[in-house]
Amino acid sequence: MKKCILTLAATILVLTAFSCGKDDVVPSKYQGLTGHGSSGSGSGSNTGNNTGDNSGSTDTGDTTPVIDYTKYALGELAAQQGIKLGAAFTYWEYRNNPQVAEILTREFKAVTFGNEMKHDAIVQANGSMNFTTADQMAQWAKNAGTELFGHVLGWHSQQQTAYLNTLTSDPAAIDAAFKSYVFGMVEHFDVYAWDVVNETFSDGTNGAFRTQQTTQNGFVWGTYYPSTKDWVDAAFAYATEACAKYGKSPVLYINDYNLETDPGKRQALCNYAKNNPQVTGVASQMHLDIRTPDLKGKIEASLRDLVATGKMVRIAELDLKNNSDIDQADMFKYIFQKYLEIVPEAQRGGITFWGINDKDSWLGEDSHALLWKGGNYVQKESYRVLWQYLCELNGLNPYKE
Repeated sequence: MKKCILTLAATILVLTAFSCGKDDVVPSKYQGLTGHGSSGSGSGSNTGNNTGDNSGSTDTGDTTPVIDYTKYALGELAAQQGIKLGAAFTYWEYRNNPQVAEILTREFKAVTFGNEMKHDAIVQANGSMNFTTADQMAQWAKNAGTELFGHVLGWHSQQQTAYLNTLTSDPAAIDAAFKSYVFGMVEHFDVYAWDVVNETFSDGTNGAFRTQQTTQNGFVWGTYYPSTKDWVDAAFAYATEACAKYGKSPVLYINDYNLETDPGKRQALCNYAKNNPQVTGVASQMHLDIRTPDLKGKIEASLRDLVATGKMVRIAELDLKNNSDIDQADMFKYIFQKYLEIVPEAQRGGITFWGINDKDSWLGEDSHALLWKGGNYVQKESYRVLWQYLCELNGLNPYKE
């Protein structure tokens, strides 16, 4: 019996030792930091741990400082380093998950619509343009004080083929329809930047432009221009003309994926940007997989090539397939470190995560790709590591006062 009691006591001690509270204990490297005060973005009290008087009483409570993640918003911390921090979301998330609006409002400085500004979401089967859904989201973003990124003017996918197929006997009509769409979008939306052309280079072809033959889903634009390059040239020309006409000055990006793992595609994108002065920004989507050999080295090489174009440099759709929150946190921190190290502040176009919660990711929940998880939108280790890292860079006190 005595042995059972001792075993039970030992078990309780072990469980107590491994239990964790709401907040993290502050690592020793944060001791002694001078805080700049709360930004006002977080909720909850920032009062200190010792609130009683000292009239002869002994305080036996634990005074070990703990991190208070409500003190600063992630986007505010990033902004102090010249990073406009954004996230993508869809109309479904906006309508059905109130936590999405709450997190976007609290944590981010910019938003991108996942689908609602694409050609088939705006252009109707008769060729008219319907902005109703996108306008609801844009108004919410404006009310929330977040800036809007325009995604996307030219893409090989999600075209309104029901309308475009009525014009395919006349290449001039296709061009006119594309120009009308670009001008209509630029006039209607106030954005800080546009994805003018998205994913225009083929995979594994040493940087060749996409064609109808190398694209699976009916690349109308690529069929009815003399070449895909002619279409890309037209996209930047029309976007530039429309911005001048309507008195707007957004950054005009060319954007692609796999730039880290496909050097030929990356070089083609950089060469195009260098040779077209109407391109004012280059972007890597950075849909990454932790299993990629030498992923960190590939990320660094890609960022250096993008910076060498002299254009604004943006990470446009960041997420990471992985099986470990710790590995994800390490990689996200590395990306922010290298972005700040390699990209001059004058060229920093920002970093946008392609979603908020693992369960809503286009990659599927099992990819563990984003900063929050689960139905309760729990902050992951990657959020906390980025938050602590940016606090340290900014000289801010991360713990409860």
